[in-house]
Amino acid sequence: MTLLNKHLIHRNVTFRDADDALKSMATAMVENQYVKPTFVDAVIRREHKFPTGLPTGGIMVAIPHADWTNVNRGTISVATLEKPVLFKNMGNPEEDLAVRLIFMLAVSEPHAEVNLLRDLMGIVQNQATLQGLLDAPTDLDLFKRLEDMFQDIVVDKEKKEETSK
Repeated sequence: MTLLNKHLIHRNVTFRDADDALKSMATAMVENQYVKPTFVDAVIRREHKFPTGLPTGGIMVAIPHADWTNVNRGTISVATLEKPVLFKNMGNPEEDLAVRLIFMLAVSEPHAEVNLLRDLMGIVQNQATLQGLLDAPTDLDLFKRLEDMFQDIVVDKEKKEETSK
């Protein structure tokens, strides 16, 4: 099962603010039937209560998500931003972060976001990887780069499962 859908990958987009980004990305997930219509408001409400901006270095990232009860099928939507959008820092909600990459998660099982977030942290902590996503020259190239990254996560999980048997 793939987590990615070309219709949920947004390259070099411009949003007015974080709420505009969340609404736009979540609406695309609804239109593609990955999430219920309730997901849109749920992800915005959750972001206001529990910010998801990460101070990952030069290229800041946000990883918004909402409760699994709003999800039909698991997916990840990704947006590279033409101009940074301010998100509150997860670790210090008083601080604004100029985010250039958004990874919106929709997980369909309770507690599944913990594993996905852990896996995603390896990606977002690598500035060269993030720069590679921002530099993707076409929508298809961005999709392929993301597909390769998430394939590595699946492969790593499979290796760990084989090792633990």
